[in-house]
Amino acid sequence: MPKGLTYTDAVKLLGGSGPLITIADNLLGGALSVATAGGSDVALSLFDAKAEAIRLGHQVAAKLSDSVRGLGRYDRTVRLQAAHGVLVVTAFFEALDACLTEAGLGSPEFTRDEQLRLSGVVSSPMAATNLVGFLKDSPIPVPAPERGYDQLLAELTAWFALTRTKAQVFLNGLAILADADETTQRTVAQSLERLPERAAARYDESVRRLALEIPEFGFWLRQLEDRATARGLEALEAALHEITSPRGPQRQRAALATAYRAVLDRPILGGDAGDVLIPSLATAYIDPRFRVRPAGPGARPAEESWWDTADPRGDFAGFLATYLTTPQAAEAPMVLLGHPGAGKSSLTRILAARLPAADYLVVRVALRDVRAEAEIQDQIEQALRTTIGETVSWADLTRDADGAMPVLLLDGFDELLQVTGIHQSDYLHRVAAFQERESTLGRPVAVMVTSRVAVADRARLPTGALAVRLEAFDDAQVARWLEIWNGINPDRRPVPLAALHRFPDLAAQPLLLLMLALYDASGHRLPAEENLGTGQLYERLLSEFARREVRRLHPGVAESHLPALVDAELLRLSVVAFAMFHRLRLWATTEELDRDLAGLGLHPATPARTEDFRTPLTAGQEMVGRFFFIQRAQARQDDRTLQTYEFLHATFGEYLIARLVVQAVRDAAARSQARSLHLGPANDDDLLQSLLGFTPLTTRATILPFITELLRDTDPLPTREWLVDRLRTAVTRPQYTERRYQPVDKRIDHWMATYSFNLMLLTLACGGPLPASELFQHAKDPAAWLRDTSLQWRAAVPSGVFMDTVATITVSREWTDDSRRDLILNPDEEHDGGPLWSHNFAPDSEVATWDAGSVISNYFELGPALNSMRLSGALSDDAFRNALGPLLERLPHSILTFVFQDAGETESVAASLIRMWLSSTLADDPHTLLEAYERALRTASRFAQQSPDLGARGPVTEAILRSLTRDAHRLSPPDVVRLVDGIIRHGHGDPGLVVACLAGLPDDTPGLGDLRDARTL
Repeated sequence: MPKGLTYTDAVKLLGGSGPLITIADNLLGGALSVATAGGSDVALSLFDAKAEAIRLGHQVAAKLSDSVRGLGRYDRTVRLQAAHGVLVVTAFFEALDACLTEAGLGSPEFTRDEQLRLSGVVSSPMAATNLVGFLKDSPIPVPAPERGYDQLLAELTAWFALTRTKAQVFLNGLAILADADETTQRTVAQSLERLPERAAARYDESVRRLALEIPEFGFWLRQLEDRATARGLEALEAALHEITSPRGPQRQRAALATAYRAVLDRPILGGDAGDVLIPSLATAYIDPRFRVRPAGPGARPAEESWWDTADPRGDFAGFLATYLTTPQAAEAPMVLLGHPGAGKSSLTRILAARLPAADYLVVRVALRDVRAEAEIQDQIEQALRTTIGETVSWADLTRDADGAMPVLLLDGFDELLQVTGIHQSDYLHRVAAFQERESTLGRPVAVMVTSRVAVADRARLPTGALAVRLEAFDDAQVARWLEIWNGINPDRRPVPLAALHRFPDLAAQPLLLLMLALYDASGHRLPAEENLGTGQLYERLLSEFARREVRRLHPGVAESHLPALVDAELLRLSVVAFAMFHRLRLWATTEELDRDLAGLGLHPATPARTEDFRTPLTAGQEMVGRFFFIQRAQARQDDRTLQTYEFLHATFGEYLIARLVVQAVRDAAARSQARSLHLGPANDDDLLQSLLGFTPLTTRATILPFITELLRDTDPLPTREWLVDRLRTAVTRPQYTERRYQPVDKRIDHWMATYSFNLMLLTLACGGPLPASELFQHAKDPAAWLRDTSLQWRAAVPSGVFMDTVATITVSREWTDDSRRDLILNPDEEHDGGPLWSHNFAPDSEVATWDAGSVISNYFELGPALNSMRLSGALSDDAFRNALGPLLERLPHSILTFVFQDAGETESVAASLIRMWLSSTLADDPHTLLEAYERALRTASRFAQQSPDLGARGPVTEAILRSLTRDAHRLSPPDVVRLVDGIIRHGHGDPGLVVACLAGLPDDTPGLGDLRDARTL
């Protein structure tokens, strides 16, 4: 939040040591203070002080334009904010004057005691609410970029209300009000109730009047014309030029401005685009939508939920105009966040070009090009040398700024974090400390730092910082951008807007939108109506850009050779995607790419050049440096240039992973089926084993859907048959062979389990169920084998990934035709099998035909089972064990004893009790409640017979009777009699509880008399 300004500070800033400060001294702490013993008895009354404050406010408003003319940018900003503070207090006193006049109160004479209390010179109960002290020390709400004018008015209204309360305390103690009649007192009270709204209205009137001659007040009013589809921050530049001083920039500042301005006319994308015209940065840049929140320690800008309280805004030019004309800009950095391709770097280039050089000394620092470990001032001076080609110190540059406010644009903080691995969590605090030092030295500086959203949680935000997140394009922005594109290329068929709407995730990011437009312009029309899946679009997009690159690398290549060369390009890109995937990151370093490509036997597509002294490009650099949909992050550390790479959109890499996996599966299946002899082990799945043993495919949510789409675009049955055969081998005879391709370290047993886990996922992606009996064909208990295999999967796969995966897999407990237990993954209809399945009683067994009331018990020891759960340490095991803890402690056998409710249906005693308690507590309907009690009684009676050591009046029966006593009024009397009769007939139940249960029943209830006789037995 911005720092508020007190009225005293505001007046001093405006008047210095001249006449205005004399007025302020008289008003606040001079004339209102009376001397102690021996001093003057003359004091300025509150009413006179009110008149003086109003006169001062009118004087400030009348002379403000002249008083700020010719000032430097920051000095002008401070003066205008001070004027705002004076106007606020003036508006309050004007409203107070109107309220008192309306009530008919004149200018009374104060007694000496009243004057002393009013001024706060003496200690009194009123001293704590001293109006003068409040005005001298209370921060007044100020304009700020993160909140609109309506919000400022609301905060001022609250401030006026608080000030009104303090003034009212004084007024209530004055003789003129105490001696007034009841009607006058009531009128004063009613009038003062309306004071805050009146004061806010008077302030609004003053500000709107001043906005006609002082543009900054217009900025604060949000009067700057802002449109969601405005481009190139033209509105910001036009607005700031209205307040630009006539001074010309000195030589070095002019050189910086010239260099930055030249960028506006350059194409937004470099390289050869053929006959397609690429718009310039100034033309194509659409002002972004954004969210803004005050930030500081504890802020979580990397989390989506943290932004929920900040509504999207479209007034970006107005927001920046307010920011750059309020002192808040020099107090702490603004952090500009966005996803890859959102236009963060383009925004800093636009800002550097648009801010008027006469009023702003802009230095754009590309953090990728300066030493990561250097101090901030050193990084600035390195950037200055790079931009204007001469060495200049920051101190000299700012000393000669001639009133221009320095603005630092630190672009690419995330690259420092990502590339160097240096601990940079305090970087933003260092920026804030740099601002504090510069302000102390009289060189206040605004700082904006850009970063990707994903790494925003790796740096602590200082108090007072602003977090700004660039939002995705909305429909209006996409349409405006497309209008610009089609206007630049009038001789080509226009790109249809409907086609872009079919791919909102891509069209909403500026750079990816450009990619779609380039694809369409190359003659491959984006389909507006065709049923084209995302995977198919990605295949076309990536293939087209790979084809363009192949033609550039191999001029004159025959058309027949293009498909193979394109596929080789996409193969390398897929390995790049796997390099990121296996390392659980969205980026990879050059060294990692080189190592992975070499491990798979892939080399640069072109021979290394040796005609000069430059270091030849590595395979990784040569691979990724050619595609603009791969973003390169760079930083300088220890005089070395470090680089990492990531896809502009994560799903590009995920599609390439899916593409390579499906290609490898189909290739291996085809080679296996083509072999006529099957002597000895085959190595058809070498590539699959290299790729799939390290990371579960479900680590990224979109990979498996892409794989499913690709596998099912042709008949998947032959592929499925091969996968089942490989999966069967992997789970029954797992093998591991050391390979050159080792992107990450992996335990051998975890590698084998991860490989079979991925084969299982691929098999399911082909469609159809996967029974355990199909994998473990000759096992006596296929389900047990698959269960043991799943435990290996669970051990090898990270718990979060494993739980997310099983949430998408339906598991059914079934029986094979020859009465073996089976587990079926992704069946058409889920079936649990129940405790009979768990106890291995097949449907055709004798036990399965037992009558209702039959019992199965004591099939395992509870203690070792609980110890096994403790050993697993799984959150799910612990959660269930904790939930059942009371039953385990009080009624352990209730969990182990299962009772037949109907033929083939069994339920544990614990389950019956829990069902009964829930039905009772959650107020189920009488029919459901009665059924729950009947099941509970059936299991209780059998439980007592099975566990005679609990006695006839055991805790289970007691729990049922106590619950039934509370619910008897919800059931019919005959049903209550029948339930209690069932308890007595089996010799169970405490007589006292039986009496309590029957106490409220009508005497004529059938069977009640017999029960009352039986209870005495």
